[in-house]
Amino acid sequence: MIPMSRWDVLIVTILLTPFLFSVGGETLHDMETSIFTSARHDHCEDDYEDDESGCNADSECYWDDDECEDRDDSDSSDSSDSSDSSDSSDSSDSSDSSDSSDSSDSSDSSDSSSSESNGGNNGGGSGTVPQDNDDDGINDDIDDDDDNDGVKDTNDAFPLDSSEWSDNDGDGIGDNSDVDDDNDNVTDSLDAFPYDGNEQFNFDGDSLGDNADDDDDNDGVPDISDAFPYDSSEYIDSDNDGIGNNQDDDDDNDGMSDFNDDFPLDSCANLDSDGDGMPDSLLAGCVTTLIEDNDDDNDGVIDAEDDELDSDITIIRDYDRDGISDDEDPDDDNDGLEDELDAFPFNQSEKYNFDNDSFGDFYDPDDDNDGVNDISDAFPFDPTEWSDYDRDGIGDNADNDDDNDMILDSDDAFPLNANLNSDWDGDGQDDRYDMDDDGDGVPDTIDAFPFNSTESLDTDGDGIGDNRDNDDDNDGFIDLLDSRPKIADQDDQIDMSPTDSQLDNGGSLTIGPTFLFVLVFISSLATLSFSIYRKKNNSILENENEP
Repeated sequence: MIPMSRWDVLIVTILLTPFLFSVGGETLHDMETSIFTSARHDHCEDDYEDDESGCNADSECYWDDDECEDRDDSDSSDSSDSSDSSDSSDSSDSSDSSDSSDSSDSSDSSDSSSSESNGGNNGGGSGTVPQDNDDDGINDDIDDDDDNDGVKDTNDAFPLDSSEWSDNDGDGIGDNSDVDDDNDNVTDSLDAFPYDGNEQFNFDGDSLGDNADDDDDNDGVPDISDAFPYDSSEYIDSDNDGIGNNQDDDDDNDGMSDFNDDFPLDSCANLDSDGDGMPDSLLAGCVTTLIEDNDDDNDGVIDAEDDELDSDITIIRDYDRDGISDDEDPDDDNDGLEDELDAFPFNQSEKYNFDNDSFGDFYDPDDDNDGVNDISDAFPFDPTEWSDYDRDGIGDNADNDDDNDMILDSDDAFPLNANLNSDWDGDGQDDRYDMDDDGDGVPDTIDAFPFNSTESLDTDGDGIGDNRDNDDDNDGFIDLLDSRPKIADQDDQIDMSPTDSQLDNGGSLTIGPTFLFVLVFISSLATLSFSIYRKKNNSILENENEP
């Protein structure tokens, strides 16, 4: 047998440390758990005796009849102790589970008391806190109007929001805050039928929307036969020039004004000198039902034989019949605007034509030709503007605050609703009414970070969310090495027990490659140091033994 000095034994022990640590992980963990359980049991009995509420309020103790028994009872047997240990572990697990939110931790005791005093809960198990959303003294499970808005929950699309109760288009946004209740892409302020997705406009103001109305301008002429279905003053356009006959001063487009045209609806003729209803002449090749008059002056002598035809006919053009011939009259239609300034010199009802189309401004349904009828256009003579939501005189296209809520449209999630302005998670609900502002699935009432979708818990209240915090309970031990990362240790003892994530299914301690490398490195370094020391020491001894 090879003799081994104490240094050899020490070196071998150091080299075997990583192996022993790995193999003995489960045993170490079991020992730690047993010690912790026993210590916690003593802590519970010694400090609280039979005080159930005090025990439950302590993160180290959860009341259990088997674990926290009355001091007057006899000592538990070994099997009872084992059961106590198991109960303690179960209690700890239960406590760990309940520590999912700060608010739940802080109110365990009060919740239990409240539940007993109220004599009921929302149908849940023991310990469930009764809910009373509207604070009317009636628990929600028996209250038929949980938000106290006057609409019963069975008919309320938002039973927990007193500001909303209906959602016409089913988009998840209540009608009070929704700017388009029928979701037809026309804002309610411009929609004649805000709750009807099939209708948006009602030109004639009757009970029927334009899509269903067969006479949109209510002029008595069905739209199918009306050349101008949105103009009650026009319905026919004989010459198809885009100008209704009522407005058109040359209905047959023969170059002669209707006033001077004896046949204003027939382009084949225009003159009837003797007024007998027969035209003096017909345009060659023109199709018409008219018959040409062979006695234009009606003197009984046919035109072909009448030598005095020209002397018998005197034609004077005077559109406004003011006694001044049109050739000499500066205002042929006598509308007060001289012909040189009049866009329609032979039409008394029209003077101007802003968009220079075929319609005068008086009868033109869209004077600026921006696609929005004047009746709905806040700026009928400005093709760049048509709406002014806040009615401040500045068109919405130029206005940087359309709803006049003092928040710029670029920063306003609801630029056309003065009552709404912010929507953090972009779900279409204003933050004031959104119960989950960051859309992380955790209600704002229990969310420590209501505007951060990556965080919801802050166990230690240090302002750092648990997802980013490496010491959730702020007990000085990083979560990786803390068996109870959500519960700060009260006895200031170092918790060396591994977490569940560090244990495999068999209960053995699983050591990561980094941790193992560090152990091997430290062991090797220590071995090297001792080897150097041993050699140096042997060298000194040898020198001392030399003669």
